[in-house]
Amino acid sequence: MRTRRWFQAALMLLLGLYLLETLLTGEIAYYINERFNWLAGVAGFTLIALGILNVIALLAEPEPGQAAPSSAPNLLASASGGLHGFTARWYVIAILSLPLIFGVFLPAQPLGAAAINNSGIAFSLNASSAAEQVFSIAPTQRNVLDWVRLFSTSTNVDEFSGQPADLIGFVYRDARFEDERTFMVTRFTVSCCVADAVAIGVIAYGDQAPNFAADSWVRVQGKFEVRDFLGQRTPILIAESIESVPTPERPYLFP
Repeated sequence: MRTRRWFQAALMLLLGLYLLETLLTGEIAYYINERFNWLAGVAGFTLIALGILNVIALLAEPEPGQAAPSSAPNLLASASGGLHGFTARWYVIAILSLPLIFGVFLPAQPLGAAAINNSGIAFSLNASSAAEQVFSIAPTQRNVLDWVRLFSTSTNVDEFSGQPADLIGFVYRDARFEDERTFMVTRFTVSCCVADAVAIGVIAYGDQAPNFAADSWVRVQGKFEVRDFLGQRTPILIAESIESVPTPERPYLFP
């Protein structure tokens, strides 16, 4: 029982430190919507506090077969009494250890093409009210989410013909794309966390496209042309330039 409680205390401390470390490095952006960062911070400090209290409680307890020293500080005694009954079972400790193990030993990286293959990609969004706000943004300042919102609510896609765009996203090639010069500038939207992530993308076309592998992050500049694509008239970004860029600090877009 005492050994298990030491493991429990250590796990709380390490989980708390890990959460705070992901906040400081920015890796938390790979897992949750940025507006919930403060919750991760609160959770991190709470876990550290609980871990410290567990350590205090353990230090206040006598070893088996020994009487408690009469000079034990009241703080230690009260902590020991308050936390003595809070001991998780081994299987619970093992399960709670998994996020820490995965976080430490697996490299942190945002969702990519593999996640799209599992869940598919959205070509449209139901966001008419948001689209009205997007129209006030200059075309070259719009991101992938902004353009997808506009395409979804437009009743005349020809209005996008000739409009310039400057987009950053990762390369995704749908199995239906027959021409290797066609790809999608793709991002994930996250409302809460990666569990509700939705992949969205803008179709692009460029002679340089075959030089960029799937999942590589690129910046694509060009203008839209409306073409027949998979049986529909679709705005396609005709790339004037495609260049490699590093993974953004905030790889997801937030609706």
